[in-house]
Amino acid sequence: MAAIQGKHSSSRTQGFRRSVRASTTTASPKPQPSSRQHRKRKRLPASLRFTETKRGKTTIRRYSGRTFYRFEEIKGKPVDFVEVFTAGEYHAIDVRFQDKTALHFVIDPGFTLETEYADWKSGNWRPIKRWPLIRSAPFNS
Repeated sequence: MAAIQGKHSSSRTQGFRRSVRASTTTASPKPQPSSRQHRKRKRLPASLRFTETKRGKTTIRRYSGRTFYRFEEIKGKPVDFVEVFTAGEYHAIDVRFQDKTALHFVIDPGFTLETEYADWKSGNWRPIKRWPLIRSAPFNS
């Protein structure tokens, strides 16, 4: 029985052989990192830097002097119609969806609304239609 045990090498010896064999073979060259990894990050100009806040599905991006609100809650909903309402000191925009829900914007007095319909399919703004300016009526009390 002792003779049979002597024929088998221990796992420690096999591990040693593997490492010896690995050290004698030529190592394959390491893949070169892409050019993106070598570039130093350039600092964005102040006009392009922003802070982002999430409130539920709504995302608010704040740039210097500008703020963008993205309402993800309505993503993918087919629009039935859009309505602009202005009377005295009450102004509103309703975006009505086919599932009988609406996104309602109330606007304080003293505005001019410029409305455009555009195509973004190519990734660039391509105006399709422009409407006349909508101005809020002056408030007389």
